[in-house]
Amino acid sequence: MNFPFVDAHADTIERLYSEKLDFGGDSSLHLDLPRLFGYRAQVFSIWTSPEWTRERALFHSLQMISLFSRVRREKKIRLLLEKKDLDDPSFGAILSLEGASPLVDDPELMEVFFELGVRMVSLTWNERNPFADGLDAALIPEGLTDKGRELVKKMRELGVVLDLSHIAEPGFWDAVGLHPGPLAVSHANAHALCPHPRNLKDEQLEAIAASGGVVGICFAPRFLATGGGDIDDVVRHVDYLREKIGVSCIGLGSDFDGITSTPPGLPDPSGLPLLFDKLSQRGYSEAELRAIAGENWIRLFREVWKAQGISKS
Repeated sequence: MNFPFVDAHADTIERLYSEKLDFGGDSSLHLDLPRLFGYRAQVFSIWTSPEWTRERALFHSLQMISLFSRVRREKKIRLLLEKKDLDDPSFGAILSLEGASPLVDDPELMEVFFELGVRMVSLTWNERNPFADGLDAALIPEGLTDKGRELVKKMRELGVVLDLSHIAEPGFWDAVGLHPGPLAVSHANAHALCPHPRNLKDEQLEAIAASGGVVGICFAPRFLATGGGDIDDVVRHVDYLREKIGVSCIGLGSDFDGITSTPPGLPDPSGLPLLFDKLSQRGYSEAELRAIAGENWIRLFREVWKAQGISKS
Protein backbone atom coordinates (compact mmCIF):
# COMPACT_ATOMS: atom_id res chain seq x y z
CA MET A 1 0.00 0.00 0.00
CA ASN A 2 1.69 3.18 -1.19
CA PHE A 3 0.80 6.80 -0.42
CA PRO A 4 2.43 10.16 -1.20
CA PHE A 5 4.23 10.61 2.12
CA VAL A 6 4.96 13.90 3.87
CA ASP A 7 7.46 13.76 6.73
CA ALA A 8 7.67 16.85 8.94
CA HIS A 9 11.12 16.29 10.39
CA ALA A 10 14.50 14.91 9.34
CA ASP A 11 18.02 16.04 10.25
CA THR A 12 19.62 15.00 6.98
CA ILE A 13 21.05 18.43 6.16
CA GLU A 14 23.07 18.54 9.37
CA ARG A 15 24.57 15.14 8.54
CA LEU A 16 25.36 16.21 4.98
CA TYR A 17 27.09 19.25 6.46
CA SER A 18 28.97 17.69 9.36
CA GLU A 19 29.83 14.32 7.81
CA LYS A 20 30.22 15.43 4.16
CA LEU A 21 27.86 12.72 2.88
CA ASP A 22 26.28 12.31 -0.55
CA PHE A 23 22.55 13.00 -0.73
CA GLY A 24 22.42 11.29 -4.11
CA GLY A 25 22.93 7.90 -2.50
CA ASP A 26 24.65 7.14 0.79
CA SER A 27 23.82 4.02 2.77
CA SER A 28 24.87 5.64 6.06
CA LEU A 29 21.97 8.11 5.79
CA HIS A 30 18.40 7.24 6.67
CA LEU A 31 17.23 9.55 3.90
CA ASP A 32 18.77 10.13 0.50
CA LEU A 33 17.20 11.05 -2.80
CA PRO A 34 16.61 7.49 -4.07
CA ARG A 35 14.80 6.53 -0.85
CA LEU A 36 12.53 9.58 -1.10
CA PHE A 37 11.00 8.23 -4.30
CA GLY A 38 7.22 8.42 -3.95
CA TYR A 39 7.32 11.10 -1.25
CA ARG A 40 5.33 14.26 -1.79
CA ALA A 41 7.37 16.41 0.62
CA GLN A 42 10.12 16.17 3.19
CA VAL A 43 10.77 18.83 5.82
CA PHE A 44 14.52 19.16 6.29
CA SER A 45 15.52 20.81 9.53
CA ILE A 46 18.44 23.14 10.09
CA TRP A 47 19.74 22.09 13.52
CA THR A 48 22.50 24.00 15.25
CA SER A 49 24.36 22.55 18.21
CA PRO A 50 23.85 24.28 21.59
CA GLU A 51 27.62 24.81 21.52
CA TRP A 52 27.12 27.16 18.57
CA THR A 53 25.73 30.17 20.36
CA ARG A 54 24.70 33.54 18.93
CA GLU A 55 26.55 34.55 15.74
CA ARG A 56 28.19 31.13 15.47
CA ALA A 57 24.76 29.49 15.25
CA LEU A 58 23.79 31.99 12.56
CA PHE A 59 26.99 31.24 10.62
CA HIS A 60 26.54 27.46 10.70
CA SER A 61 22.86 27.65 9.79
CA LEU A 62 23.65 29.79 6.74
CA GLN A 63 26.34 27.32 5.70
CA MET A 64 23.84 24.46 5.90
CA ILE A 65 21.26 26.35 3.86
CA SER A 66 23.94 27.17 1.29
CA LEU A 67 25.00 23.52 1.10
CA PHE A 68 21.44 22.33 0.62
CA SER A 69 20.83 24.99 -2.03
CA ARG A 70 23.71 23.53 -4.03
CA VAL A 71 22.35 20.00 -3.53
CA ARG A 72 18.88 21.09 -4.66
CA ARG A 73 20.17 22.70 -7.83
CA GLU A 74 22.33 19.70 -8.66
CA LYS A 75 19.53 17.18 -8.02
CA LYS A 76 16.76 19.42 -9.39
CA ILE A 77 14.71 19.31 -6.17
CA ARG A 78 11.84 21.77 -5.82
CA LEU A 79 11.73 24.02 -2.76
CA LEU A 80 8.17 24.46 -1.51
CA LEU A 81 7.51 28.06 -0.51
CA GLU A 82 3.87 29.01 -0.98
CA LYS A 83 0.39 27.59 -1.31
CA LYS A 84 0.48 27.02 -5.05
CA ASP A 85 3.64 24.92 -4.74
CA LEU A 86 1.57 22.34 -2.85
CA ASP A 87 -0.68 21.78 -5.88
CA ASP A 88 2.09 19.91 -7.69
CA PRO A 89 2.21 16.29 -6.42
CA SER A 90 5.85 15.80 -7.42
CA PHE A 91 8.46 15.72 -4.67
CA GLY A 92 9.48 18.94 -2.94
CA ALA A 93 11.62 19.99 0.01
CA ILE A 94 10.62 22.27 2.88
CA LEU A 95 13.15 23.98 5.15
CA SER A 96 12.71 24.38 8.90
CA LEU A 97 14.76 25.69 11.79
CA GLU A 98 14.99 23.25 14.68
CA GLY A 99 15.44 25.88 17.34
CA ALA A 100 15.54 29.63 16.68
CA SER A 101 19.11 30.14 17.95
CA PRO A 102 20.31 31.13 14.43
CA LEU A 103 18.23 34.30 14.84
CA VAL A 104 20.70 35.25 17.62
CA ASP A 105 18.41 37.48 19.68
CA ASP A 106 16.63 39.37 16.91
CA PRO A 107 13.13 38.27 15.82
CA GLU A 108 13.44 40.51 12.75
CA LEU A 109 16.04 38.10 11.33
CA MET A 110 13.08 35.78 10.70
CA GLU A 111 12.54 37.94 7.61
CA VAL A 112 15.96 36.90 6.28
CA PHE A 113 15.41 33.21 6.89
CA PHE A 114 11.98 33.49 5.29
CA GLU A 115 13.63 34.92 2.17
CA LEU A 116 16.02 31.95 2.24
CA GLY A 117 13.07 29.57 2.16
CA VAL A 118 12.43 28.61 5.80
CA ARG A 119 8.74 27.82 6.33
CA MET A 120 8.66 26.12 9.76
CA VAL A 121 10.43 27.06 13.00
CA SER A 122 10.58 25.61 16.50
CA LEU A 123 11.36 28.27 19.09
CA THR A 124 14.03 26.23 20.84
CA TRP A 125 15.80 22.91 20.87
CA ASN A 126 16.43 21.43 24.34
CA GLU A 127 18.46 24.37 25.64
CA ARG A 128 17.55 27.91 26.72
CA ASN A 129 17.88 30.58 24.04
CA PRO A 130 16.75 34.23 23.89
CA PHE A 131 13.23 33.16 22.90
CA ALA A 132 12.23 30.26 25.16
CA ASP A 133 13.35 27.42 27.39
CA GLY A 134 13.85 23.98 25.95
CA LEU A 135 13.07 20.82 27.86
CA ASP A 136 16.54 20.56 29.40
CA ALA A 137 17.04 24.26 30.09
CA ALA A 138 16.26 24.42 33.81
CA LEU A 139 14.77 22.53 36.74
CA ILE A 140 12.02 25.17 36.81
CA PRO A 141 11.66 26.28 33.18
CA GLU A 142 10.16 29.60 32.21
CA GLY A 143 7.77 30.57 29.42
CA LEU A 144 8.36 32.67 26.35
CA THR A 145 10.56 35.72 26.70
CA ASP A 146 9.49 39.08 25.27
CA LYS A 147 11.61 38.30 22.23
CA GLY A 148 9.93 34.92 21.96
CA ARG A 149 6.55 36.61 21.87
CA GLU A 150 7.81 38.98 19.18
CA LEU A 151 9.06 36.02 17.16
CA VAL A 152 5.70 34.24 17.34
CA LYS A 153 4.04 37.42 16.10
CA LYS A 154 6.56 37.75 13.25
CA MET A 155 6.01 34.12 12.21
CA ARG A 156 2.27 34.69 12.09
CA GLU A 157 2.76 37.76 9.91
CA LEU A 158 5.00 35.91 7.47
CA GLY A 159 3.04 32.66 7.37
CA VAL A 160 5.68 30.44 8.97
CA VAL A 161 4.53 27.27 10.76
CA LEU A 162 5.09 27.36 14.52
CA ASP A 163 6.52 24.03 15.67
CA LEU A 164 6.21 23.34 19.40
CA SER A 165 8.60 20.39 19.51
CA HIS A 166 11.28 20.51 22.23
CA ILE A 167 9.85 23.53 24.09
CA ALA A 168 9.38 23.36 27.87
CA GLU A 169 5.78 23.18 28.99
CA PRO A 170 5.40 26.81 30.23
CA GLY A 171 6.55 28.06 26.83
CA PHE A 172 4.24 25.59 25.11
CA TRP A 173 1.23 27.06 26.86
CA ASP A 174 2.39 30.64 26.30
CA ALA A 175 2.63 29.91 22.58
CA VAL A 176 -0.80 28.27 22.50
CA GLY A 177 -2.25 31.40 24.10
CA LEU A 178 -0.54 33.70 21.60
CA HIS A 179 -1.08 31.79 18.38
CA PRO A 180 -4.57 30.78 17.19
CA GLY A 181 -3.09 28.06 15.01
CA PRO A 182 -2.99 25.73 13.35
CA LEU A 183 -0.02 24.67 15.47
CA ALA A 184 2.45 21.90 14.72
CA VAL A 185 4.49 19.47 16.75
CA SER A 186 6.74 18.07 14.06
CA HIS A 187 8.08 15.05 15.95
CA ALA A 188 6.74 13.70 19.25
CA ASN A 189 4.51 10.94 20.63
CA ALA A 190 2.02 10.32 23.43
CA HIS A 191 3.34 10.78 26.96
CA ALA A 192 0.60 8.50 28.29
CA LEU A 193 2.17 5.54 26.43
CA CYS A 194 5.82 6.49 26.92
CA PRO A 195 6.58 9.06 29.66
CA HIS A 196 9.59 10.59 27.96
CA PRO A 197 9.84 14.39 28.51
CA ARG A 198 9.79 14.96 24.75
CA ASN A 199 6.36 13.37 24.41
CA LEU A 200 3.10 15.27 24.75
CA LYS A 201 0.68 15.01 27.64
CA ASP A 202 -2.99 14.54 26.84
CA GLU A 203 -3.85 18.20 27.48
CA GLN A 204 -1.08 19.26 25.09
CA LEU A 205 -2.34 16.90 22.41
CA GLU A 206 -5.82 18.30 22.88
CA ALA A 207 -4.54 21.88 22.54
CA ILE A 208 -2.82 21.07 19.24
CA ALA A 209 -6.00 19.42 18.00
CA ALA A 210 -8.15 22.38 19.10
CA SER A 211 -5.92 24.68 17.02
CA GLY A 212 -6.49 22.54 13.92
CA GLY A 213 -2.88 21.42 14.12
CA VAL A 214 -0.92 18.23 13.50
CA VAL A 215 1.39 16.04 15.59
CA GLY A 216 4.09 14.14 13.69
CA ILE A 217 4.62 10.62 15.02
CA CYS A 218 8.32 10.27 15.83
CA PHE A 219 10.25 7.05 15.21
CA ALA A 220 12.86 7.58 17.94
CA PRO A 221 12.78 4.23 19.81
CA ARG A 222 13.08 5.89 23.23
CA PHE A 223 10.02 8.05 22.47
CA LEU A 224 8.01 4.94 21.56
CA ALA A 225 8.48 2.76 24.63
CA THR A 226 10.57 2.69 27.78
CA GLY A 227 13.69 0.77 26.86
CA GLY A 228 13.08 1.28 23.15
CA GLY A 229 10.18 0.59 20.81
CA ASP A 230 9.53 -1.06 17.44
CA ILE A 231 7.14 -0.62 14.54
CA ASP A 232 4.26 -2.05 16.58
CA ASP A 233 4.82 0.69 19.15
CA VAL A 234 4.50 3.25 16.36
CA VAL A 235 1.09 1.70 15.63
CA ARG A 236 0.18 1.96 19.34
CA HIS A 237 0.92 5.69 19.35
CA VAL A 238 -1.07 6.26 16.16
CA ASP A 239 -3.98 4.37 17.71
CA TYR A 240 -3.77 6.45 20.88
CA LEU A 241 -3.71 9.77 19.02
CA ARG A 242 -6.58 8.62 16.84
CA GLU A 243 -8.66 7.96 19.95
CA LYS A 244 -7.65 11.16 21.77
CA ILE A 245 -7.52 13.82 19.03
CA GLY A 246 -8.67 12.22 15.79
CA VAL A 247 -7.03 11.13 12.55
CA SER A 248 -7.05 14.67 11.13
CA CYS A 249 -4.38 15.68 13.67
CA ILE A 250 -1.88 12.86 12.99
CA GLY A 251 1.08 12.99 10.62
CA LEU A 252 4.60 11.65 10.24
CA GLY A 253 7.65 13.21 11.90
CA SER A 254 10.25 10.48 11.60
CA ASP A 255 13.36 12.26 12.94
CA PHE A 256 15.37 10.23 10.43
CA ASP A 257 19.06 11.15 10.50
CA GLY A 258 18.51 12.79 13.88
CA ILE A 259 18.11 9.49 15.72
CA THR A 260 21.07 7.19 16.24
CA SER A 261 18.93 4.05 15.92
CA THR A 262 15.63 3.31 14.24
CA PRO A 263 12.83 1.05 15.49
CA PRO A 264 12.89 -2.56 14.24
CA GLY A 265 10.69 -2.68 11.17
CA LEU A 266 11.32 0.97 10.27
CA PRO A 267 14.99 1.26 9.26
CA ASP A 268 14.28 4.06 6.76
CA PRO A 269 11.43 4.96 4.35
CA SER A 270 11.41 1.36 3.11
CA GLY A 271 9.51 0.46 6.30
CA LEU A 272 6.60 2.83 5.71
CA PRO A 273 4.55 0.44 3.51
CA LEU A 274 4.70 -2.15 6.32
CA LEU A 275 3.60 0.46 8.87
CA PHE A 276 0.60 1.44 6.77
CA ASP A 277 -0.26 -2.20 6.07
CA LYS A 278 -0.38 -2.74 9.84
CA LEU A 279 -2.66 0.28 10.26
CA SER A 280 -4.90 -0.99 7.46
CA GLN A 281 -5.17 -4.35 9.20
CA ARG A 282 -6.37 -2.51 12.30
CA GLY A 283 -9.29 -1.07 10.37
CA TYR A 284 -8.00 2.30 9.18
CA SER A 285 -9.76 3.34 5.98
CA GLU A 286 -7.85 4.40 2.90
CA ALA A 287 -8.95 8.00 3.51
CA GLU A 288 -7.59 7.87 7.07
CA LEU A 289 -4.31 6.37 5.89
CA ARG A 290 -3.87 9.03 3.22
CA ALA A 291 -4.53 11.73 5.82
CA ILE A 292 -1.85 10.35 8.17
CA ALA A 293 0.61 9.69 5.34
CA GLY A 294 0.67 13.29 4.20
CA GLU A 295 -2.62 15.03 3.56
CA ASN A 296 -2.88 16.42 7.09
CA TRP A 297 0.49 18.16 6.79
CA ILE A 298 -0.40 19.51 3.33
CA ARG A 299 -3.64 20.93 4.74
CA LEU A 300 -1.75 22.61 7.61
CA PHE A 301 0.83 24.16 5.25
CA ARG A 302 -1.97 25.47 3.02
CA GLU A 303 -3.66 27.11 6.00
CA VAL A 304 -0.51 28.76 7.37
CA TRP A 305 1.50 29.70 4.28
CA LYS A 306 0.75 32.88 2.41
CA ALA A 307 -0.28 33.02 -1.24
CA GLN A 308 3.02 34.58 -2.30
CA GLY A 309 6.45 33.16 -1.64
CA ILE A 310 9.84 34.24 -2.96
CA SER A 311 11.51 33.86 -6.31
CA LYS A 312 13.01 30.42 -6.88
CA SER A 313 15.32 31.57 -9.65
